[in-house]
Amino acid sequence: MMTMIYTTVALLLCAFCPLTLLAQTANTGKAPAPPQEYRLQVSYRAGVAQNYEIDEVTKVVRTHSGGNKVSYDRTIKYYTTVRCIESLNGVSTLAINLDSLTYAFSSEGVTVTYDSQKDITIKNFADLNNYHGPLNRTFEITVSPYGEISKVTGEQIDFWRDYIEENKNDLDSVLYLIWSQSLDKTNLLQYGDLQKRIIPGLKVAIDSTWNHAMRLRIDGVIYDGRVTSKLAEYSGGYFTIRTSDTLKAEPQQIHAYKIPYVSTVTEGTAIVDHVTTMTTQGVLNDIVSKVTARFRATVGKEDYTHDVTSTTTWKLIGQYQW
Repeated sequence: MMTMIYTTVALLLCAFCPLTLLAQTANTGKAPAPPQEYRLQVSYRAGVAQNYEIDEVTKVVRTHSGGNKVSYDRTIKYYTTVRCIESLNGVSTLAINLDSLTYAFSSEGVTVTYDSQKDITIKNFADLNNYHGPLNRTFEITVSPYGEISKVTGEQIDFWRDYIEENKNDLDSVLYLIWSQSLDKTNLLQYGDLQKRIIPGLKVAIDSTWNHAMRLRIDGVIYDGRVTSKLAEYSGGYFTIRTSDTLKAEPQQIHAYKIPYVSTVTEGTAIVDHVTTMTTQGVLNDIVSKVTARFRATVGKEDYTHDVTSTTTWKLIGQYQW
């Protein structure tokens, strides 16, 4: 009789216990441990600088309303220095300098090249000015522990911005647009802000996701919106963070190759596959940003579309005290 009572009680207990809990506690007798979390935050130290090589490869096919096509390829390489001037309570001031540029642009059998280390004067080619504008014009950015940029400034940048505005009436509208945009905050941060708001400054576990703002300038067009990033892996002292999402093109004016007038972007999207690798010491080690974009633009009564594939990489090549 007692055996039957014990058996009945045991069956009732099993009925009210979650099966997963029984399975987990059968061997250990303890509840499962929470997943391990890692603090993802870029660490800047005053007096320490990093050198990066930035490579960008872009391919474009433009299709006009009549079906005519124009295609071009562009490769650029910057070398940049990121110097931490001050870091207090996680808020850091960084001095960014894009200190050299190599450039090659090919279309329909014609190639234009430029090397800032060899060529004494810049070549008269409108597209090149987009990349030459910020060259060797140091600017400073203030970044929070969460990767937010609160300030972008620099004496040389401000001087040339003011100079362009003061002489606006004497400049061709296309040339004015190109130089203004090359010194614009978005273009400076495209190459100088490696975080891109991706590093959250918080503790997260593997496969955790978070939502944040992201803003890119691809082939002269700004794409903006909110995206989702994920801590994909931690291995060998490196964190791998993947950002895969879609951004919308902002309505804006642009210069397009072989079009002598200012165009207006009316719509567009960019599919982003952005992978960031960071060390456990909080140093950004390697970034690969692949973007596939399409936008529609008008110029006068003509409209056209651009299909763009662009890959930009940032690679750490040195670190030193200064």
